[in-house]
Amino acid sequence: MREFLNLTFSGLVTGSIYSIMAAGLILTYTTSGIFNLAHGAIAFATAYVYYQLHTGLGMDPIPAAMISVFVFAPLLGLLLDRIMLRRLAGAPLYARLVGTIGLLIALPNLVMWLGETVGRNVLGLGLADNSAVREGTPVPGIGPFPATLFEPFPGIVLGSGQLAVFVAAAVCALALWVVIRRTRLGLQMRAVVDRESLAGLRGVNAGRASAIAWILTMVLAGLGGVLLAPLFSLQESVFTLVVLGSLAAVVLGGFRSIPIGFVGGLVMGVLQNWIAGYSDRLLPEAISSLSGLKAAVPFLLTLILLLFFGRDRSRRGGTVAEEAPPADHRAGIPPLRRRLPWAIWTLILLAYTMHWIPFGALQASVYTQTWIAQGLAMAVIFLSFVVVTGLGGMVSLAQASFVTLGGFAAGWALSQGWGFLGAAALAVVVSVVVGMVVALPLTRLGGISLALGTLAIALVASLVVFPLPRIGNGDGGWAIAQPIWDVPVLNQINDLMAPGAQPFFDGSRPVEQILLFLGLFGLITAGLHGFRRSASGRAVLAVRSSEVAAAAAGVRVNRTKVLVFGLAAAIAGLGGVLLGLFSFEVSNATAPPMASLFWLALVVLFGVRRPGGALLAGLACAGGGALFHAVAGIGSPGSAVNQLLDSPHLLPILAGLGAVQLAQEPDGILSLVGKDRLARRRAKAAAVTPPAPSRAGHRAAGMLTVMAGDVLRPAALSLEGVRAGYGDIEVLHGVGLRLDAGTITALLGPNGAGKSTLCAVAAGLVAPTEGRVLLDGVAVSERPTYLRARDGLMLVPEARGIFPGLSVEENLRVMLADPAGVEAAYERFPILGERRNQVAGLLSGGEQQMLSLAPALVEPPRVLIADEPTLGLSPLVGEPVLEAIVELSGKGTAVLLVEEHAHNALRVADRIACMTRGRVVWFGDSTETDVDHLAGVYLAAAT
Repeated sequence: MREFLNLTFSGLVTGSIYSIMAAGLILTYTTSGIFNLAHGAIAFATAYVYYQLHTGLGMDPIPAAMISVFVFAPLLGLLLDRIMLRRLAGAPLYARLVGTIGLLIALPNLVMWLGETVGRNVLGLGLADNSAVREGTPVPGIGPFPATLFEPFPGIVLGSGQLAVFVAAAVCALALWVVIRRTRLGLQMRAVVDRESLAGLRGVNAGRASAIAWILTMVLAGLGGVLLAPLFSLQESVFTLVVLGSLAAVVLGGFRSIPIGFVGGLVMGVLQNWIAGYSDRLLPEAISSLSGLKAAVPFLLTLILLLFFGRDRSRRGGTVAEEAPPADHRAGIPPLRRRLPWAIWTLILLAYTMHWIPFGALQASVYTQTWIAQGLAMAVIFLSFVVVTGLGGMVSLAQASFVTLGGFAAGWALSQGWGFLGAAALAVVVSVVVGMVVALPLTRLGGISLALGTLAIALVASLVVFPLPRIGNGDGGWAIAQPIWDVPVLNQINDLMAPGAQPFFDGSRPVEQILLFLGLFGLITAGLHGFRRSASGRAVLAVRSSEVAAAAAGVRVNRTKVLVFGLAAAIAGLGGVLLGLFSFEVSNATAPPMASLFWLALVVLFGVRRPGGALLAGLACAGGGALFHAVAGIGSPGSAVNQLLDSPHLLPILAGLGAVQLAQEPDGILSLVGKDRLARRRAKAAAVTPPAPSRAGHRAAGMLTVMAGDVLRPAALSLEGVRAGYGDIEVLHGVGLRLDAGTITALLGPNGAGKSTLCAVAAGLVAPTEGRVLLDGVAVSERPTYLRARDGLMLVPEARGIFPGLSVEENLRVMLADPAGVEAAYERFPILGERRNQVAGLLSGGEQQMLSLAPALVEPPRVLIADEPTLGLSPLVGEPVLEAIVELSGKGTAVLLVEEHAHNALRVADRIACMTRGRVVWFGDSTETDVDHLAGVYLAAAT
């Protein structure tokens, strides 16, 4: 019993850390849509600041912890939200993940570089060195040091630091629950997550909600870091692994529920301790004897829970592609001109490394040849990211595991007497098979679950599978014997290309390795270009663009994903063989699991959609340190310049920050110049004189002038010469419209006429390229959506103006802060009162539309824009909706009613505007309009 209680209590302490970290991850994900893989890095950075304040500057532990957790961490959250996270919220999944991966890489190295190199060595501020990071020196906690011991039960001993962790976790969970569930701020945060665009239309400042959420997240991460450091050690890898250990609790909470995630963290901590303590007695010896099983328990649980609860069940339909392809800045450039720069630079690389130019300064040294060979081997590995992420749109964080797997398969084959080519072929086959087996269940998960699942598999493989003697061959790994080929044609090519006489091909020499690796890179690149143009390649691009549309066209979505995953695994496995050939061996340490995160960030930095980005990323990965070392040599040893540039932290800082900034740029840094040129070409093309308005447009403008007259009172809402669209496509062509208080203006027109775009421009969802939007005569074109909503402009969008994930009452409370207003809404629509605790997404269509209009009836806005309010409703259900709109106009609200049913419009509207092809072609009083007249206007506009 004593052993059981000891395991349970110590597990609760570990689980408390998991709970704090899981709560921060869930809070971030639910309020911004970003799964913050850098949560552990933030915890480490805060703990490092605490370490420097306490150990370096001698500050008392309590003030040092308060400054670190409640000053440094929130300021870091505000900074990151402003410069990075807000921009990433609407980016594709891989961009959001890579942005946080870049932060995971850069932030720990940045604080250590600033602390030791800048603060201590260069500026002499008296800060501590990084011995606690390098050597694991204990970091004193905020409690007594050494820790005070307590014995709550006989034989159960807990330290003061452990109790502090448990108490802090409980307080954090309670505070978060109160904030999220019992405050208006928490309600706004959840509204932003549920439908961010609608939250802005209801007056919620999404940026402010996001910033506050990130501040709370940073405080949680910082508190966890300060509490974690004394229990373990001040090493960034430890903090990251602890955060990754909390993933099971996050998955158990469905990525959404903080209370379930908190309880799940405690359960995972206890369960991990029980398995560690009782595995020898409960599990078969063949399993319990696995060296890394106990450390792998959190990741095994994560994987199991993902397979059962991690599937993306969000709505997959839609009318547009899920990820719009970026504009190709090379469009219109002949293929030869596209490829010529790469051919020239390849020749320059060969001339430099092969000593074709008889000048010493233009000939690579053996050291330079070595890192170029390593860089080309890495470039082949990085091509796997081009396939799985750049082409397939999936995020795999297990590519390093396939590198190790391929190297192990080749090493075993070589030990059995296989030739190098046979060993490489076996590595590819094994990698393909394992990759496709892994992909079969994981690709069905989709989204963030796929990325976390591959990371969990990579960690389990590194801890449990690869250390097995039959697989990893012990700590030393497998030797990779360099091939020696005596083939006539190959000998001649080698002798022609390489410096000096070459009677045969020797794979141990860097020169021959460069030729081999570069040749393989070129062959794989050519194969990828052919694959992209094939039917299978087009199917992959279709699945990436829209899975629903691809499935409707007959594409087998999951089989296509598995194919892409297997192809990427094959390339990574071959890259593992090449990396082993370069280093003479492959072990479990050759490509650790966390290396995949750094590699992905580096490839995205240079361009994840094109093989050229993989080539540049590989050379930068291998040669970046050598380059900085060479630049640092400019300064004398020990000088400030030498110390700043020769730091091992500098390359990860630059690579991480670069990945953060370019996470939304799939073509990498080299495309920025090209896209700038493309933008200039488009601006020049757009500078042509716009076409003269049509006769229908003149008639509409004339009618508008006649009806408006020289009124003294400004319109409630007016649009003047508005041009707007999406990207390069202009939808509205000089639209003008006027709405007066207390009137209903019906906007009619065929599908695609631009009606919804006009509504979006008025509400601030789409910015006009020309023209003005005025509210009561005041220009609001530059005001954000939420401020227009607070000024009294309300848009009920076509897809219902509700937050489907919130309850009926929470929907009303988003707009009606006064509880009396909520009760008034229930009196107006009693059916809503009966459904007050029901999730709004489960209401009928008519009830949802009532919920959309209820706040407006209680607190009438100055302007109401209703976009297709009766769409999908039966006449009986739609009638109360139209009655509510008429009631609003009677209260002085100016109403713009977008309606396809002309009879409904003629029955309730005071004025009718007819729109087609992005122009208002007719405007008149409803009493002067009939259906036949409108049909004539439609036909005239079409003619």
